[in-house]
Amino acid sequence: MGELKLDTRASIGAVTGPVGLLLGLVAVVISLSGIADASSSQGRKITAGQLAPGAVTAKAIKRGAVGPKALRKSAVNSRALADGAVNKRILAKESVIARALAPDAVSAAAIAPGAVYGGALAAESIHVTPITDRDAVAANPEWTPSNTETALCAPGEALLGTGFMFTESGNHEVGFLRAAPFLAVGGNGVTGEITSNSGGTAKAQIMAICLGD
Repeated sequence: MGELKLDTRASIGAVTGPVGLLLGLVAVVISLSGIADASSSQGRKITAGQLAPGAVTAKAIKRGAVGPKALRKSAVNSRALADGAVNKRILAKESVIARALAPDAVSAAAIAPGAVYGGALAAESIHVTPITDRDAVAANPEWTPSNTETALCAPGEALLGTGFMFTESGNHEVGFLRAAPFLAVGGNGVTGEITSNSGGTAKAQIMAICLGD
């Protein structure tokens, strides 16, 4: 009987099969580890200390991304704002109202020169009253004063200033005697008076410049 011999050398397929399976398992573990790291980093809070100075700028923040609810109380104050950072171009209409201002927040030092004027507070108006030339004879030695006329602001309006003008100067022998403002319970206004040697041909006006309530 012949001798039976067995080949004990492992075939290439027998070796590479388990190795390939092991490498596949390693790849799966690495992949899952990467996913876990990514998910944990997405949920991790980034603090101010982790950001480089100047890393977050206005251009990097989407419009409306930072709202009042996202800000800590008193986080934004005058010391945290650059000069000129808040101006009328970036403020929404009626965004600054009495309830939004802290007590004594608006003082003389906080208001820029020329920031508050009549047109910024309310509508302005001009009230005009004519003044009649009462002179009887032109170019004689005697000049004649007119009646005192009054231009009144409307109820509730405040007086801002006075004005007067000649709409007809006659023979040019005319002049203003008075344009005086007054404040009264019944209404604010201006009184005016002229003098003339134009024989009744001159015409004048007294004006009250007023601010609406």
